Amino acid sequence: MVLLLWPLVSHASDVDIPELGIRLSTLPPAASKPQVVVQPGGYQAETRLGSAVLSIYRQDDPVPAGSDVAEPTYRAMLDARFGNAVNSKTEGAPTGVGGHSAWTVVDARESRDASTSYICVTYVIVDDHLYRLAVTAQASAARPPEFDSLVQAMSGVAFEQVRRANHG
Repeated sequence: MVLLLWPLVSHASDVDIPELGIRLSTLPPAASKPQVVVQPGGYQAETRLGSAVLSIYRQDDPVPAGSDVAEPTYRAMLDARFGNAVNSKTEGAPTGVGGHSAWTVVDARESRDASTSYICVTYVIVDDHLYRLAVTAQASAARPPEFDSLVQAMSGVAFEQVRRANHG
């Protein structure tokens, strides 16, 4: 009987994103392969699982000296920069990602069409570079389980040396 159920067992898989210096050790196997794109000032990777999207952005320029995600004024500046639908200046809580201090906000907002937008945003500074991890989903009923799966995948982030192909 166990052999018949084996294909139904879900295992997380390790995924390297060398352009961002990230390893995801708890990404659900049904998630899409992360797609990396160059963004203004950094690199961003996105993966999808059903209606949920995990987006990880790494800023190329080092953060200013003294920057701290625990500082409300700094988080307010980040919210404005990224156009967040959350207010991390007054909401959220200190967390940890990959052994680094972070700040996380989870929010749900009803939209005009009676659907709900779910978002989880985490800011973390690693080796003087800002990372923004965000999971978003839209649903008309309960919070989609894919949202929770991708939020949980954020807990399996490990930071590594950035490796990028030489374009010159």
